[in-house]
Amino acid sequence: MIKKARMGNLLAGRAVIFKYYRGRVYRMEKSYGIYLAYFFQVLIALNALYAFLIGEYHEVFTALLMFAMTMVPFVVAQRMNIHLPWFVFFLIAFALWFHTAGYIQGYYITFYPYYDKVAHLVSGTAVALLGFIGVIFVGKYMKMNLSPVFIIFFTIIFGVALGAFWEMYEFIVDFFFGTGSLAGPMQNSLNDTMIDMIFVLVGSIIVAIMGIFWFKHHRKEEITAGSTI
Repeated sequence: MIKKARMGNLLAGRAVIFKYYRGRVYRMEKSYGIYLAYFFQVLIALNALYAFLIGEYHEVFTALLMFAMTMVPFVVAQRMNIHLPWFVFFLIAFALWFHTAGYIQGYYITFYPYYDKVAHLVSGTAVALLGFIGVIFVGKYMKMNLSPVFIIFFTIIFGVALGAFWEMYEFIVDFFFGTGSLAGPMQNSLNDTMIDMIFVLVGSIIVAIMGIFWFKHHRKEEITAGSTI
């Protein structure tokens, strides 16, 4: 049985959530930093509106897809009673805005090639973080005792795999629309694609290293405590 107690802490700008799970106490913070995620969601929506007004309808689809993806962690967290750190929502929204603005506002050209590489680094980090948290919940749902080594390995593979799917999406958009965005083709060359994947890999490895240090002082049950799966 899980009980929760909350304490308001207005001076610190956060609410403290205490979870009691199988005789252990887990402390989680719900920071007002979540509004940073809302801010970037609004920016994505404004980019969709801008693309619509200038007649770039395929970019409207891209922006709406990005916005829908920012909603996924909110829906999952609410449905499954999961208390994720605010920076998970923020990092996802920020990464998706980064790509959206790069295409619609032309930042990929204006700040070429640095903007593109930073975008893939941020995206790789965000996706790998989702993989890290997601595989822990899958392990609980499937009643599998996943080892920290497997979770870390999966985190890297998941981040790189999603990065590869994104590169395929860029190829498909270029193939059907000629130029994938206001910034021109979404893929410039094989070398560009491979460097993008390397930056995604670096972002995934960063999360994996953070996960290694996290497991030195925490148990995976601390993340799943209180979920309804």
